[in-house]
Amino acid sequence: MNDKSPKPTKHYLTGPQVLDRYGGRSAMWLWRRMHFDPKFPQPTVIGNRNYFNAEELDAYDTAARKGAPNASAA
Repeated sequence: MNDKSPKPTKHYLTGPQVLDRYGGRSAMWLWRRMHFDPKFPQPTVIGNRNYFNAEELDAYDTAARKGAPNASAA
C-alpha cells in the first residue's frame, strides 16, 4: 500500500501578527524576546522579514504556562 497523504503545511506569523497574538505588545518587546529569551522561537527570515512558526509559538506558550502556573504567556 502506498501512503501518499499530504504533509501538513507549516503556518507562519509575521512580526505584527506575533505582537497581536501577545496582546498588542511593542516591536521592542519582540526584539527583546528574540535576543534575550533563549526559549523564545527564533524566526525564519525570508526576504529580510521575520516569520514565526505558529507551532513553535504554541509550544513556547505551553511551556511558559507550565513554568508559571498562574501567569499568562503574554
